[in-house]
Amino acid sequence: MVCEFNEYRPWVSILQFRKEIGKYVNAAQVADYEKYVYVPIKFNTADADTLQQLPGIDKNLAAQLIAARLYASKEAFLKKVGEFVTPDQFAIGASYVE
Repeated sequence: MVCEFNEYRPWVSILQFRKEIGKYVNAAQVADYEKYVYVPIKFNTADADTLQQLPGIDKNLAAQLIAARLYASKEAFLKKVGEFVTPDQFAIGASYVE
């Protein structure tokens, strides 16, 4: 599994992670592995599932972030995220954004 984890890094989306690792383990195990995976978030192109990796961002908030695109900068995206999450969630999630 370590080889599989490393083969596709950096992951471009959580969907890619699910697809590739899902070839070897069931969906429950994939979901468990997601807790330990870092998926860089490209703020103007990340899909809704990948955006939901940000602490405090659910399906509806991910849709709102997507609807507000195109962001002029990483800072503009993070400002929008900050409208939805707690300061602690923001501090963690900001490190995921490229």
